[in-house]
Amino acid sequence: MELESLNYESLWTVKHIRAGRVIWSIEDKKNLLTNEGQRAILETFFRDRASNYFGMTNFWLGMYRGTLSKTSVLSTVPNEPSTNGYVREEIERDSVGFPTIELNDSDWRIISKEVEFTAVGGDVGPVNGAFLCTSSDNTGVLVGSLSFGIERTIKAGDLMTAKMKIKVKS
Repeated sequence: MELESLNYESLWTVKHIRAGRVIWSIEDKKNLLTNEGQRAILETFFRDRASNYFGMTNFWLGMYRGTLSKTSVLSTVPNEPSTNGYVREEIERDSVGFPTIELNDSDWRIISKEVEFTAVGGDVGPVNGAFLCTSSDNTGVLVGSLSFGIERTIKAGDLMTAKMKIKVKS
């Protein structure tokens, strides 16, 4: 009997919008799955330990400036903004946060809602990446991150949106 390999794939789409127009975007870029993110997935699904990872129940998406690696943890996320309207955005662990589930190339894929970061009263950033975690503070788990490859500053009135497409490929 031949075993098929199982692959986790998380593709992100991020857009920087000014005056209603997209001025920069990343389309379907693969994120980095951290070691603690891998463990959280396995523990939650196979060992019924969701309560160890989801004290706040849902996911949260945030932004940073710096570098993250497979061994990074939530408390070491560098230079997360903290002013001018920035807060981590909640992605519910249900059909509100992930409203679409579909077959894609013969594999199941789930798509998150689009979250929005709006700069209010001043700039947010610069930022050069986004991350997915399990809390609105640093008590949760860093699941994964996405490097933009360049720095972006969200000017007052600008909007940055993000959404994910996640699937397990066989």
